[in-house]
Amino acid sequence: MIKYLTLAILFVSSVSMAAGGGEHEGVPLDKIGWQAANLGILLVAIFFLIRKSVVATFTNRQKDFLEQSEKTKASLREAEGALKEIKIRLSELESGEKASFERAQKEASVLLANIVKEAESQAAKAKADAKMMIQTEALKAKNEISNMIFDAALKATSQELSGQSKKISNDSESSFVKQISQVTT
Repeated sequence: MIKYLTLAILFVSSVSMAAGGGEHEGVPLDKIGWQAANLGILLVAIFFLIRKSVVATFTNRQKDFLEQSEKTKASLREAEGALKEIKIRLSELESGEKASFERAQKEASVLLANIVKEAESQAAKAKADAKMMIQTEALKAKNEISNMIFDAALKATSQELSGQSKKISNDSESSFVKQISQVTT
């Protein structure tokens, strides 16, 4: 600050000396000197009056910049935290997807095995039912054949018995007639 003040005094004194020195034709140094002195005074006054406000302005700008930088850092940290959470959720979803896919494959293989077992048991049941049906039909056929043979045998026996009974009755009559004729004789 003292440097600036010394520089301003030197500038003002040199301008005032040059203005008081002599007059040249065409260039009014006394007027230029006063204008330079006024400009120097104005610059010194501006320097001393505005310096604090300029420093305060730049200090405030620095403070605002630092605050904004801290806000940006905080936002960046929050965004990184959110990104980590999203990555964790995404990995959980991917692992959940893989687990669900594996579980679905296991369930499908178990279901397939159950379907195969059920189909095999139904095939075995159908085979057993077919055997029973065949046996039942065979028994029915045997019973019908037996009934037909029995009916035929009964009919044949009836006819034979009836033929024998006629013969026996004829023989009995002839034997009776013989016996009677023997008795009468």
